[in-house]
Amino acid sequence: MKRKKLFRINLIFMIIFLFFPLLSFADISIPNPPSNFYLDELGMIDEDTKENITETNRELEQKTGSQVVVVTMKNPDELPASDLATKIFNSWTIGDQDKKNGVLMFITQDDFTNKREVFISTGYGIEGRLNDGKVGRIIDNFMMSNLKSGSYSAAINEGFNAIVGEIVDEYGVELTGDYDAYLDTDSQSYSGGLSLGTMIMMFFIFIIISNMFTRYSFYGKPGRRYRRGYYNNPYNSYRRYGGSDPFRGSGWGNSSSFGGGSSFGGSGSSGGFTGGGGTTGGGGAGRSF
Repeated sequence: MKRKKLFRINLIFMIIFLFFPLLSFADISIPNPPSNFYLDELGMIDEDTKENITETNRELEQKTGSQVVVVTMKNPDELPASDLATKIFNSWTIGDQDKKNGVLMFITQDDFTNKREVFISTGYGIEGRLNDGKVGRIIDNFMMSNLKSGSYSAAINEGFNAIVGEIVDEYGVELTGDYDAYLDTDSQSYSGGLSLGTMIMMFFIFIIISNMFTRYSFYGKPGRRYRRGYYNNPYNSYRRYGGSDPFRGSGWGNSSSFGGGSSFGGSGSSGGFTGGGGTTGGGGAGRSF
């Protein structure tokens, strides 16, 4: 009974840990997905940059399944850019459904304070390459100077190219254009901070280890019988009379899987943006400017 009670408590905390970040901005109204790979509500992107974003994404998606979407929009409710970016990312399902390798470059402006933020959100499957620290360094090295001076389109174009360069290098493919310069400038690997996805994984590991120690202490050390109430313990009663172990033979891993279901038609015949089924756990980095 103690083991079951402890397991239930751990399960409740795990559910709260997983879903509380989502509930905190569940009522946010987000725009519909654009027909292209960008949404420019703030008018920051010039025509050349729009063309680069569109043409590069078509080739990138075809060869890797990845999508790098750019969004600039107003933020009348003064919500954190990271929350808005995560919500948009998962609503639009950016990136491949199985690889979860999408990226969202998000720039927002508060109507009242005129505060501007940039946040680059990464899918689960590309976090290893574009970890939070590297994303932050991309913003610092390729975007912040132009953002602060008002050269928004140049900042977006440079940041976009740097992200694409990392994805291209990760998958070992070649695209039209030269991305080596971005990789040379940003060659050092850095893992600064933990993304939400990493924190969730660590929490799962903690729960598993905790339950293992609980079972160890409840049933006793290997090779020893449970001293008190051995014959009253249903686990040992089954074993005593030759029955099967009721606590074994079932597991968590094979009952369900994530990422299944229907495809969203990633590449699309029109060459425009269609969500591929990707998701994010909140990984990425941002800056104010």
